[in-house]
Amino acid sequence: MGQDREDGKGGDPDVTIEKGSQRRPAFQREIREALRYEEGLVVKVAAVLIAVALIVILRALHFA
Repeated sequence: MGQDREDGKGGDPDVTIEKGSQRRPAFQREIREALRYEEGLVVKVAAVLIAVALIVILRALHFA
């Protein structure tokens, strides 16, 4: 029994886990897409940080 005093045995397809379900491949694909998106963000952030570092270094050398 859960905190809501229900046994959790319901027929709601959104919470029912079935072995061999068709959702697994779609879920794995979604995970891969999310990871690829986040890797792209990491590359973009790294590029921006490098650009900012170069600008700061060039300004420091210019005014030194």
